Amino acid sequence: MGTAVTNVFKDLTYYQLFEVAEKARWNITDIPWDQIDHSKVNDNLIELIKTIAFGELTTYSATKSFMDMFSDDPDFTQWLAVWLYEETKHPHALIKWLHMVGAEVDSSFLMQGREITPMTPSKAEMLAFNIISEIVAGHTYTQTSALMDEPVLKQIAMYLAKDELRHSVGFENYARELIKHSEDPDKDKIICLRAAWAFLQDEGFISHPVFLTVRNLGGIIGGEEVIRKIRKAVASRIGKLVGVEIPEPEMIFEVYSEFKRNY
Repeated sequence: MGTAVTNVFKDLTYYQLFEVAEKARWNITDIPWDQIDHSKVNDNLIELIKTIAFGELTTYSATKSFMDMFSDDPDFTQWLAVWLYEETKHPHALIKWLHMVGAEVDSSFLMQGREITPMTPSKAEMLAFNIISEIVAGHTYTQTSALMDEPVLKQIAMYLAKDELRHSVGFENYARELIKHSEDPDKDKIICLRAAWAFLQDEGFISHPVFLTVRNLGGIIGGEEVIRKIRKAVASRIGKLVGVEIPEPEMIFEVYSEFKRNY
């Protein structure tokens, strides 16, 4: 990252990711707002959507942290502008749905939702946690869509799920670039493995906004099967990122420890 290139269009990943995003992007006007089934809306569902929308608002503050940390990286920061725009549509759609069913939120909701705890000073760890968080969010929205009876909300959740999983690929791409150009690639690989191990061991002490939101949902992601899929996806993706195979999530500490011993 931060290395000189002679052909920015050819060599910067942003241009490829941007074109993929242009093809995959959905619009607020694609949502059939007039088809909301109000008979499927209740107080519990409204509170659930408020919780999810609140968690999505942290994108603003997270982007600032990323921009500050990666200010010397034009490739990643250009992609962040796309990521911010697409992620901004998530609370927009959810808050509009709330408005359409008669549930309003105020300015304090917006401002409090933007607050985040200080993020890690490590670029590798920051990217690794965002790969993981996008995987978690993608699977959570997929399951939320499957559980929803209200048809418009079901469609919104599926749009958001596809965004999150696509964004996980973007963050993974930049994590690979960081490792590739790192002064100490193995150290950064260890940091990424440690991030995955921390999440898989017990995400309870991780203060990343997505993890906090999932915990606040009170188990909405639907039981052990979904949790197993998330854990397996995280172990597999981070393993591939650092060039090791992690067949099962339970093996993450063994792999991490061996990698660290060999460092």
